[in-house]
Amino acid sequence: MTISRRLFPNSSAMGEPSIAASAATVSNLATSEGSIVLTSLSADDRRRAFRDITSGIRQWRIWWLLGTGDIRSRYARSRLGQLWITVSMAIFVIAIGLVYSMLFNQPIQQFLPYIAANMVVWALIAGIIGESGTIFTQSESFLRQEPLPRTVFVMRILVRNTMSFAHNIILVPICFLAMGHWPSWTWLLVPLGLGLILIAGFFTALLLGLLCTRFRDLPQIIQSIIQIAFLITPVMWPAESLRGKAAWVVNYNPFAAFLHIVAEPLRGIVPSAWTYSLAVAAILLLAAASLPLFTRFRARIVYWL
Repeated sequence: MTISRRLFPNSSAMGEPSIAASAATVSNLATSEGSIVLTSLSADDRRRAFRDITSGIRQWRIWWLLGTGDIRSRYARSRLGQLWITVSMAIFVIAIGLVYSMLFNQPIQQFLPYIAANMVVWALIAGIIGESGTIFTQSESFLRQEPLPRTVFVMRILVRNTMSFAHNIILVPICFLAMGHWPSWTWLLVPLGLGLILIAGFFTALLLGLLCTRFRDLPQIIQSIIQIAFLITPVMWPAESLRGKAAWVVNYNPFAAFLHIVAEPLRGIVPSAWTYSLAVAAILLLAAASLPLFTRFRARIVYWL
């Protein structure tokens, strides 16, 4: 796909070497591609990484256009279009809610809203993590033609998954009202939890996108980890069912923390200070891991494609 210069007016400001001019450096980079070794970061590396992040965020028109375009192209020419996102989630929630309410001997009036809130939030978390591994490989045609900020493509998947979340969240008030529950003031805490998930998603995508571009087996491993995380996180089973020694599975589970900071306010519950603390600690760890790697190896991403 050819990208118009008019569409990306600031791309030349990134200080990136052109593909042709940088071809001579490929052999030098290839000698150290056998492993990722985090050596000392130069001031120039830090400056370019900082410029990449700030420039990528400022170019919101590009990542907004790319993210929404992905959603539109995915459902192009279908009868329901983007409404399929909502319909698919509604079918899943109703089916799982009915079966698991009988399996766990839970009243459907309580369990269906529980499943609806949890599944909508989990779909956002799993979507960001699952798509993080292919951020740069799927954007190869863009990266090989234009020296765009790498963070543009990180923001692209955040937009894509936030759009899907916006389609799915419609189900929650419908489900609650259908089961006789009225919205609570705790819904005002939902934007705070959603913001924390997106911040964590930004650093997660930055980290996994870089690592998965270099090591192509990692995306399959990440998909397996997501499935395990789904099973050990109280998405489809009540967190209260784990008591005693097994409670640590939920109490120290960062996936559960990010799930609860949005799902619990939707269910009329104020998340505990421990839950918010665990989510913030996870964000700090992700930032500490992703930023140095991105600073050191940002320029090599295009050569790993």
